[in-house]
Amino acid sequence: MEHERQLREFLVCATNELDLNLTEKQIGQFLIYLSQLLQWNRTTNLTSITDPYEIIAKHFADSLAALTAVDFPSKGMVIDVGTGAGFPGVPLKIVRDDLQLLLVEPVQKKCSFLHSIVGSLKLHDVSIFPGTLQQYVAEKQYRQGDLIVLRALRFDEIEDQVVAALKPKGKVVLYRTEKIGIYPPNGHFMTESERSFSLPRSHGSRVITIMTRTAST
Repeated sequence: MEHERQLREFLVCATNELDLNLTEKQIGQFLIYLSQLLQWNRTTNLTSITDPYEIIAKHFADSLAALTAVDFPSKGMVIDVGTGAGFPGVPLKIVRDDLQLLLVEPVQKKCSFLHSIVGSLKLHDVSIFPGTLQQYVAEKQYRQGDLIVLRALRFDEIEDQVVAALKPKGKVVLYRTEKIGIYPPNGHFMTESERSFSLPRSHGSRVITIMTRTAST
């Protein structure tokens, strides 16, 4: 019980640093998420990070940092590509329950965890696509996103598929360790803004890069 209290306090402090004030319901959801992630990770390779404080800092707080860098439209459609164990999509959904969320993940064991955690957290308007973004946009009736979030994949390797999956005025949110600067002018996208931030407990620094389409696309 004491350990849970300390984790709770660390979670609150970490999110407060992002100017986010979690409700009691959201705190409870994050603690369930943490517990289930650690439990599943004993038998399924979901994350290499096993320390609960590191998970809060490097997965939960890191995921939520995008909320300080870009406006997520009310009831907007967010596509999380290569979500793995649900990052950054599930933390974003916990804090912004109004969002519609699509989790794109090709690894079946991770999809099983995603289905389980979405049910445990009682999240609504969440879909899981068991495949790659390329396979998703090949579907006949796929939905385009207002925002596409990328945390674990290289943007330049799936740029063409991102164009197809994004609404004309949509944006791409990249989670990076360094600034990207001016994006190649012959591409589909240009850098709109970049925001640096530090993770709690000196767990490193991150950059949130926002990309928008160039006039030619």
